[in-house]
Formats: sequence, structure tokens, C-alpha cells
Amino acid sequence: MVRIGVTEMGDAGLDFAWMNKATSFDGMILITKHLNHLFIEQADKVNAIVHATITGHGSTVYEPNVPPLLISKQFFKKLIDKVGPEKVVLRIDPIIPTDSGVAKAIFVYQELYEKMGKKTRVRISFMDNYSFVKQRFVKVGLKPLDYFFHAPIDLREKIVSYFPDAEICGEPGMKCVGCVSEKDLQILNIKGECKIGGWQREECKCLACKFEMLNNKRPCKGGCIYCYWK
Repeated sequence: MVRIGVTEMGDAGLDFAWMNKATSFDGMILITKHLNHLFIEQADKVNAIVHATITGHGSTVYEPNVPPLLISKQFFKKLIDKVGPEKVVLRIDPIIPTDSGVAKAIFVYQELYEKMGKKTRVRISFMDNYSFVKQRFVKVGLKPLDYFFHAPIDLREKIVSYFPDAEICGEPGMKCVGCVSEKDLQILNIKGECKIGGWQREECKCLACKFEMLNNKRPCKGGCIYCYWK
């Protein structure tokens, strides 16, 4: 049975528990907003694809404890050089669907994808507007977004048009590609059958052979105000 480890319940650049579990999986999808030297060195030692999550909001009110874009950009280049572009995904996740939020996401797409020669894959998704996320917006002096949970489909479709090469992650009403897909198995050189579907939500198109490697059930040190953990 194919087993792919993922780090969706935490940040692989802050919580290195995945390192001790690496031998239990055929491959891994490591997701982090906190690229750093140690993480890059360890990611290069295992059979993994790295989702480098860079929204452009690092060190702002939206992501107060996430590295700023300039630092993330420097580590992003180091990551590509170390593990190879085929094992790196630029993850602009989430896009905050406001004029300023979209402009920020487009800037990241241009700077870290287009201007760098389109070497990596790109994934995007949109901010889920939980009721407690609205409360966090108010608490820090921001106007909460007025939609309920998912942004309107026409708005999302318009924004997606600005990212022509991007894969879409977990968005209802849109053609999505799972974080664990047949393409990932090919890149990781993993042979074996793995079907779509399983325990994940309907919008998730991941193959059913993914298994969580972290066990966090609270916001991480990044402090992102849109975090889905209360």
C-alpha cells in the first residue's frame, strides 16, 4: 500500500516531528511558511515535495510571526537550488480576496514564479471566512470580509484568471488538483495504485493514500489571523 505523509496540521518548518516518521512513508508533502536552513537540509535528505507557502503577508497584521517576503524569497531560492525545482511548489495560500490581497498574491506570483523562469509548480486557494476569523479581523482593527466561508464563485473565477499556470486547491465549484496527486507520485518515483477519495472533505481531490504526520490542534507560532484552528 502506498503511503504519503503530509504536514497539513502544522508547519513542517517549525515542527520537525515528521523527521522521525519519514521511514514510515514512501514519500512526503512538506508544507511550511517558515523556510529555514535546517528545514531545507532535512527536506533534501528525504523523498519529499516541499510546498513553500508564501502569500506576501509575512510580518504583517495578517501573518505577524511569519518571515517577511524578502526573507522567504531568499530561502525559496535556496530551496530550489538544494532539492531541485521539480520538488518545489510555490503555494500562495490563502489569497485574501480583496483588492490589496489579490495585488499581493499577484506580486508573489510574478516575483517567485514568472521572474524566476517558471521553474516550479504553483498552487493557490482562497481564505475560508470562518466566524472566528471575522472576529480576529475586528480585534486587530480590520474590516471583516462579508462573505460566508467561501468567497463568491464569480469573484474566485476572476481572481484565478490572474494565475494562469496555477493548480487550484480545495475550492468548491472549481477544477481542483489534490496536494497528493498522480503527478506527485511520478515526481517522487512512487509505483503503486492510489485512488481519489477517502476521509477528506468533498472539495479535496487528494489521493486517499495521504496520512498526517503532525498532531497539532491549535494555531502555530505563525499567528496567522485567518488560521482555521480556533
